[in-house]
Parts: sequence; structure tokens; C-alpha cells
Amino acid sequence: MRVYYAHAMCTYGTDIEQEEIKLIKAHLPNSDIINPEAHEGNPEKSLQGMKYCFRLIDGCDVLVFSKLLQKITAGVGLEVNFALSKKIPVYLLQNAGLKRVEKPVRYLSREDTMRHYKYWRSITGRTRIREKVRQGL
Repeated sequence: MRVYYAHAMCTYGTDIEQEEIKLIKAHLPNSDIINPEAHEGNPEKSLQGMKYCFRLIDGCDVLVFSKLLQKITAGVGLEVNFALSKKIPVYLLQNAGLKRVEKPVRYLSREDTMRHYKYWRSITGRTRIREKVRQGL
């Protein structure tokens, strides 16, 4: 089973991302997780943006997503609603479990998402693991 993991870009490469992947694997064993973070830097993704992600979702059997401080960010909301429109089952990672979502979700605008990322970073102090490695931390 191919599972698309939709999550806020600010959590790419963080311990949160790793924890959520472990939860997905625990609930959906033997699944192949498609993580858009693994496609960062891909020239095709850079050019096509969300269209590229939608193509990845088209090849999946399930979409699992997470919220950031109880809010759905812009890209995640677009991905969730796209999957729902394609009749792909969607689940929210919640309380260490999966909750089925069957109706389109409301989500932050791109501008509000950027502000939300900044706020999240300010209260958590989290950065990408790769950035810490690059900085020698």
C-alpha cells in the first residue's frame, strides 16, 4: 500500500516528521510512505509545485496528514481535498492514532501558513535536522 504523508513544510527534516512516520508505519504496517520532503530540490517539483504533489497523490492508495498547532496549512489542505476529490481514503494523525476524514477540510491561506510556520518555530525552537547538521550542532 502506498501512503502519501501530507505535513507542514516547516516540519520537513525534523524529529516531528520522524515521529509521525513511525506512527504511520505502526498503524499501516508494510506500507510504502511517499514523503514529499524526499522530493525537495527536485527541479520538476520546483517548477510544478502542487501539481507535482498531486501526481504523487494520484499514485497512492491512502493519504495521511497532520496538523500544525491544530491548524491545517495551505499545502496540506490542498493535498487533502485533492485526495478526497479522487476518492482516495484520507486519515488525520491525531492522538497517536488515525481518524478518517471524509469531507473537504478548511485550511489556512498561504500567507497565514507562512505566519503560522514562523509562530511555530518561535514557540518550539525547532529547525530541520539537516540544518542542524549543516551548522555542526
